[in-house]
Amino acid sequence: MATTAEIVDIANSFILSSPPGELGEVVTDVRALLPDEKLINASAPRTFREYNTEQFVVVDSPKGHKVLITKYGEVADGEFLDPRGGVVLQFDHIKQQVTGSRPISGELDSGSEALRAAFDKAAADYAKEHYPGGAATTYSKGGQITLAVTGAKFNPNNFWNGRWRSVWTYSNGELNGHVRIVVHYYEDGNVQLNTDTKIKVSSPAGANHEATASAALKAISKAEQSFQAALEANYATMGDTTFKALRRKLPVTINKIDWDKIRNAKLSQGK
Repeated sequence: MATTAEIVDIANSFILSSPPGELGEVVTDVRALLPDEKLINASAPRTFREYNTEQFVVVDSPKGHKVLITKYGEVADGEFLDPRGGVVLQFDHIKQQVTGSRPISGELDSGSEALRAAFDKAAADYAKEHYPGGAATTYSKGGQITLAVTGAKFNPNNFWNGRWRSVWTYSNGELNGHVRIVVHYYEDGNVQLNTDTKIKVSSPAGANHEATASAALKAISKAEQSFQAALEANYATMGDTTFKALRRKLPVTINKIDWDKIRNAKLSQGK
């Protein structure tokens, strides 16, 4: 029999696996399965923090733009950088809400702030063009630029939700990307697409920060579009390859079923 600690670990693993836009429903269902729904109360703040930072939850900055809650911008417990707005956001992980803010005080890397700002402007335009309802937040540390991008669509009325997350780091003319996609379709079934891939491309520095950022975002756009095209091509042919491999070509008897004979036999029996 599982111990209380093991039950809590299992419950938290379910919560961390919640599909995009379905965290509340999963938590409700998990509580209903527990012998005591209060079992996960103590671990909830830690679990929700991990979920929110991994899922790049999008929040509204008091400065009037969208900001991502990510581990790259975490400066203290419940505090996250909004570099574009020049503030640190206080964030409630349970409610998934911004509860306050304070001015940035030494949290930015002054040595690379000009390059970060150039990347941030280019990234904001990129996200607006390619990820409606999504957002991008750019960070810098030790001369390295980290760009986080996300876009999500939630359509529970038609039983599907999905989220795109990508992280790109730029350093010395090289871009390293990590793209993750989760799509959940649950009408008369339960199917998930989980894609996790890493991409590496070159993007030489330009004549100035703006040129460097512009070239990098063009390289990112090309790489992400190529990845999406390859994914679509793969699923377009999956019906003739993967799905066919999942089922037998012939029954266990090694003989094709004569459906016409079975149908005629049933018709004869019905007379």
